[in-house]
Amino acid sequence: MHRDASSQDLDRPFAAGLALLATTATLVALALAASGTVRIASIVVLGLLVPTVAIVAGATERHRVGHRISLLETEIQSEREAAQRHHRLFARFTDELRAPLTAVYGLSRHLESAGIKDGAEAEELIAIISHDATEIVRTIENTAVAAQIDAGTYRPRPVVVELEHHVTRIIETIGRTPIEISVDAREAAVWCDPAAIQLILLNVLHAAADGGAGTVRIDVDERNGLGILSITDDRDRGHLSDNTPSNLLGTGDTLSGGIIPALVESQGGTTSTACTLGWSSTIIRLPIATPAQLSSSTGMGVTFDASRTI
Repeated sequence: MHRDASSQDLDRPFAAGLALLATTATLVALALAASGTVRIASIVVLGLLVPTVAIVAGATERHRVGHRISLLETEIQSEREAAQRHHRLFARFTDELRAPLTAVYGLSRHLESAGIKDGAEAEELIAIISHDATEIVRTIENTAVAAQIDAGTYRPRPVVVELEHHVTRIIETIGRTPIEISVDAREAAVWCDPAAIQLILLNVLHAAADGGAGTVRIDVDERNGLGILSITDDRDRGHLSDNTPSNLLGTGDTLSGGIIPALVESQGGTTSTACTLGWSSTIIRLPIATPAQLSSSTGMGVTFDASRTI
């Protein structure tokens, strides 16, 4: 039967004790036999052997039981910590969804009961509903993708993405926001998962809004063989970090910031942040689609409609 190294280590004291016992008993038996008292030698050997074997076996068994108890305590502690993480995740997830869901419900009931009497008011309410719905989707997608990344099961689905059109469609689909957003987009065909780019952009905009930004400028360009997505805003707090946390779901309220570099890295890209003269910048670099990738997508209608998931 195969035994692991820890079991073999536990057997070593027992084996050493038996070896010492056998040596001692042999020496005593030889000494007595030499003096002609063979029967007495046998009795002495048995007298030494039985209690010593019992003592060594008992010590070895206690050591094994103690080691097993230690392993079980470690497993119990790990399970307890995992349960606490899941509880915190569920509590935060519920808190983040409660506000936008309540707003969507309340505003939709208001439109249903009052009707559309004032066109301007209706447009404003619909814009708020759209914004809150986008926040719900972002929160759900963040949690689902972060869980996959932490578990090592996240698999992007890259296609050729015309970044300039993709970013523009996402901003148009978001609709009215409290932030003034401008887009300056030039041609840049990149190889990435369009759903990931959408989630990255939504989280950058969310972080800017939370940081008190009133203006956001988005630039899309191709430079040095890379697709560049640059987002600059005038937030005064909550600046993003370049580092990817080891466990996204354990980052608390900073999940939105932590998931950005994690998703960019999964696309084979890099990200960097900077803060200069009151302006915060997030620069995302993505691999340009190769000629073979461009050729494979030609005529296949490889497009991505941002409105499907917002």
